[in-house]
Amino acid sequence: MTPLFLFFLAAVDPCSYLPEQDLRQVFEIPESTPIRIVRADSCGYIWMGLPPTGPQLREALRSGRRLPARANESFSIRIEPIPNAIKELDARFEKLTKGYTVDRDGQQLTVKPQALSWVPSVGEKAFWNESLSQLVVARKNELFSFVVKKQMKPADLVNAATTAAQAALRK
Repeated sequence: MTPLFLFFLAAVDPCSYLPEQDLRQVFEIPESTPIRIVRADSCGYIWMGLPPTGPQLREALRSGRRLPARANESFSIRIEPIPNAIKELDARFEKLTKGYTVDRDGQQLTVKPQALSWVPSVGEKAFWNESLSQLVVARKNELFSFVVKKQMKPADLVNAATTAAQAALRK
């Protein structure tokens, strides 16, 4: 396929940035694990996560808590065409770190400040939103949002999102 066709396809379908086969490779999802693809204004993949590990089971049994269940895991990509994406990314970072209010149905709702951190070596500029497990990346005139819901340590989530973003942005 020509680069122009791939660009057109990606503009129409965010899933073309990280096809299922690439997703399986990045997140080490076995071929035997079914993946459901959800398309709307973004591209989402949902699959059943691995069963709890031995240490997770032992901890649950020791503390008298319920055993952790296998949970759905997911990854999504959303792309927004925005002129001067870096300036928009900086504005969002500033707004989210300070918190803000929004008017919904005549009521003022407060959005609390969020824990954000800059992530180097992804796109032109990127930040991680820990509370949403979201990596937001600026590249040229586009903002990419990568959301990872996976049973991992927080630092591993950032690394997984970064790896997936780098793979997607190579397209």
